[in-house]
Amino acid sequence: MLNNDNLPTRTVLFALVLATASMAGPLNRSWRSLGMGDAGVAISDDAEAVHRNPAGLSQLGFKGSCAPLDNLGYKRNAVDAWIVGVGFDVDPELAMKLYRFYDRYDSSFSAAEDDPKGLLKNKQLFDDIYEFDRLPIPVNTSIDMGGAIRNYGGALWTDNEISLQIDRGALTPKAGIRLGSTIAAEAATSRSFIDDRLNLGFGYRIVARTDEFREYDITELQTEGEKGATRMLLKSLSNIRRSEDWGHGLDFGVIWFQTPGLRYGGAIQNVGMKFYGKFVTPDLSAGVAWAPRPFQRNDKWSRKINFAMSATELLEDTLGYKPLSKLNVGAEWEQTVIPHTIVGRISVGLKGGYPTAGVSGMLLHFLKGEFLTYAEEGGKFTGDEENRYYMVRLGIGL
Repeated sequence: MLNNDNLPTRTVLFALVLATASMAGPLNRSWRSLGMGDAGVAISDDAEAVHRNPAGLSQLGFKGSCAPLDNLGYKRNAVDAWIVGVGFDVDPELAMKLYRFYDRYDSSFSAAEDDPKGLLKNKQLFDDIYEFDRLPIPVNTSIDMGGAIRNYGGALWTDNEISLQIDRGALTPKAGIRLGSTIAAEAATSRSFIDDRLNLGFGYRIVARTDEFREYDITELQTEGEKGATRMLLKSLSNIRRSEDWGHGLDFGVIWFQTPGLRYGGAIQNVGMKFYGKFVTPDLSAGVAWAPRPFQRNDKWSRKINFAMSATELLEDTLGYKPLSKLNVGAEWEQTVIPHTIVGRISVGLKGGYPTAGVSGMLLHFLKGEFLTYAEEGGKFTGDEENRYYMVRLGIGL
């Protein structure tokens, strides 16, 4: 096994490529918004407003606290919270391909522990490994907790990405493992003006990030990979304690009620944040949401239906991206199925031209569960390659 402090040039470049790919500005996922195509910047009427648009915090509260939504008869939460939520996402198709590959050649890898050069005689293995050569295989986990009441919200969250990448190698195949960890604390507040039609929000985010990398001969992965991953995790947690590496960013948001059912919204996030000596490009988004009056109810059979459109990442200048790839559309339907017992939500949308969908439910105002699928561009230009994510989150909340 190669020592992490004495990697050859090729391995160092290999690690840098992986690390560079994770340098985007840190934002926690707004699951609700992503389910409807990430088009929810003008809605943000729950605790996820802390992540998406802090101006939305003014929409929480009991009846009588937000005049436009009261006039609309819109379903509202006085308190919204995740006491703890645990998320997991993986590309199931890619994971199954890797499992079948490793299962097919498990005996070859085991035999190579005694005779590493024996792998060179297995031409079929080297032909099949081309399918995974330099292809990152990520497994992401997240833990989040947070909550909001009218005008105030906060959250703690962590995202951890374990990325396995196979390198065909000059002699024997190598396997690189990268652990990227992000831990963040957020706080936000908002105020409303002009008969609650104008909502302005402000947020602060502090983020610690760390990346660790190790390389193995693929024959060592089964026996040493678990120990190495544990060491990487412990080192990553130790690195996070270095306050000089923390990033600090500001969020600003606005929501304007043109009519009770028609909202315009915008947010700019991670303003002034710096990592590794470079400023993060702020995330700028703007959108519109429409809640048709006939479909809204705010009683024991409460219901809300929203249609939304937004433009996101407006300050990003990614090579080969077409302007319409930043345009997102979506819709959601939230309904009380059994009063005081079960509330459900379904959502669909298009994010950058790729379909999204979400399903969530709450039992007894306590147990929460969500399923989400969305995609991001994985190629060099819009529509080149779809990277699809399937995510599940379970938690307890209010």
